Amino acid sequence: MIIFDVDGTLLGGEHADWPSFDAALEEASGFIPTDAFFAGLEEITAQAIVHQALPNHSLEQKKTIEVAVRTGYLKHLTAAHQKDPLTFAPKAGTVSLLEDLRRKNIPVAIATGDWRETITFKLTASQIAFHDLPMATSSDCYSRADIIALAARKAGASLDKAIYVGDGTWDFRATQKLGIPFIGTGTRPEKLRQAGAKHILADLTPETFWQTVEKVRALR
Repeated sequence: MIIFDVDGTLLGGEHADWPSFDAALEEASGFIPTDAFFAGLEEITAQAIVHQALPNHSLEQKKTIEVAVRTGYLKHLTAAHQKDPLTFAPKAGTVSLLEDLRRKNIPVAIATGDWRETITFKLTASQIAFHDLPMATSSDCYSRADIIALAARKAGASLDKAIYVGDGTWDFRATQKLGIPFIGTGTRPEKLRQAGAKHILADLTPETFWQTVEKVRALR
């Protein structure tokens, strides 16, 4: 089976996405996220970022602020999309690849570090057909590895047969924890290489994707 990340993998919009999240976090908590803060995080999911930004708060307080951040984040995403309806456009090859996977009857799932409400908004804005795909999000789990494992269970597939496709070094680290193959893509290929990723694609064009899948399977 193939499990996909979303932001930076299936769709673009990072230029609006991260600023929207940062603004919502600051508005809800007063915390201003910096590059140094993100560099020091052990876990990067929406839920985890909020909780790690508030080390002196109780769990109940963190959860309350998390709801406020999620609400504000959705507000900012909506404004960004209204300003430019193409903000969250599909990445090159995404639509064709998902159609190809459906034709081949290969199990597909989504595992994202975003919250369900906000990722649903972005996927809907992208016009990617996703409603029939099993999906696990940061609304379900704190850690990315747990999110990926849950996505596989929702798809009714064995995790040890899964390949995860993502764009962040945090995606790669999660697959290392789980012991499953990783295919990288997105705008930060050099960082993925430095982290140890071996298979990195410029886009998700079906032909090159399947060539890479064959290489991954040959190594198993």
